[in-house]
Amino acid sequence: MTDGPVVRNSRLLGLFTEIVQGPEGTLRAVEAAGRGIAAQANCTLATLAILADKLTIRSGSADELLQSALASADRLMELGAIEDDLSELWSRRREGDLGDDAFDASIQQIVMRLEAWPQSWSRGPD
Repeated sequence: MTDGPVVRNSRLLGLFTEIVQGPEGTLRAVEAAGRGIAAQANCTLATLAILADKLTIRSGSADELLQSALASADRLMELGAIEDDLSELWSRRREGDLGDDAFDASIQQIVMRLEAWPQSWSRGPD
């Protein structure tokens, strides 16, 4: 990422910002990055809900509580995998390993995964 002032603490937001500002982006990639920025905001809200849910005192068996905690961890790991995939894609693009069409298609797929992430979260019964 760039050495400019840090006004964020989101790796995803930083990567999308670099894609928008970088000379390597096509119009289609810049559009996808814009969608990604909006999707990242939704993911942040969903992440806060997950963390709040983990802090909620609930009744239930130890197995149910353990399953809930593991499900939360799995969901957060999925988000981390999306972030890692975007980072790797952007690195490959900057190094010249990907052409326009391959980069555009790949970033579209990553953004679609990011957009779907909050909707696929289900906390289940309280």
